[in-house]
Amino acid sequence: MNSVTLVGRLATDIDLKEVTGGSKVSSFILAVDRNAEEADFFRVKAWNTQAEAAAEHLVKGRRIGVEGTLRQDTYEKDGEERKAVSVVARRLEYL
Repeated sequence: MNSVTLVGRLATDIDLKEVTGGSKVSSFILAVDRNAEEADFFRVKAWNTQAEAAAEHLVKGRRIGVEGTLRQDTYEKDGEERKAVSVVARRLEYL
């Protein structure tokens, strides 16, 4: 089972892009409090209609809930293969 639910605040503004084939993707960093002094930061991506709505309504500092799945992507940077885990949003809830 691959499922994740997070509640936190946007640590960045929404970055909305159009990708090959006309799909739209928004990405942002979600800060989730671990305790009073620490937080964890997660990359989140939303697609198409959800991506557009997020770009229109969300700004840095806004509190939201994210329900989705984890995805590990591989990319190359400076000649090295790297991996990054992100949350692919199935649902965004504006709190």
